[in-house]
Amino acid sequence: MRLSLPTVVLFGFSGFLGLHAGHAPAQVYAPQYIVPPPANREVVTEAPSAQHVWVPGHWNRTPDEWQWTGGAWMVPPAGNAYWVDGYWQHRGGQFEWEPAHWATARQGVIVNKPVNVPKAYQEAKPAPPAASSMAWQPGHWDWRGTWVWEPGAYVATTVSKSRWVNGKWIAGADGQWRWMPAHWEAQ
Repeated sequence: MRLSLPTVVLFGFSGFLGLHAGHAPAQVYAPQYIVPPPANREVVTEAPSAQHVWVPGHWNRTPDEWQWTGGAWMVPPAGNAYWVDGYWQHRGGQFEWEPAHWATARQGVIVNKPVNVPKAYQEAKPAPPAASSMAWQPGHWDWRGTWVWEPGAYVATTVSKSRWVNGKWIAGADGQWRWMPAHWEAQ
């Protein structure tokens, strides 16, 4: 793997890198696609304020390994911002890891009027993996300035008593609506 100096595109948010840790990671390159581990199952707590949105936990790639960053409540840097998980981008015959970040769209996770959630796809649930610490996370729609389908998958869990809650719009005291993504909730 080749390591180069970090290059950061801020999508117009001066000084905001959109990372939980608050610093820009070095760019990571790989000759082939490296599959991220399954997501960890997280329990979402109550929002600290109407301005906060839940940013789910995600895997970050370093030059040597995957590192988990737990979910957190964050205030988007702009009203039309939405969270983008890290992903591999194929460039020049190799893969480059694009770290998780805030991006902008015509609409963000805070909107003036809720947008109807599309009907869920019917998915076949595969046989569970041998690891007993895996739980089925159903496929669901997520709002990222537009609707994006997240297919069902088995996810790692250390939380024994929780239930799956589909995403929904929550009305704020200021008259705006905030998207609460699908998540695990403590019982």
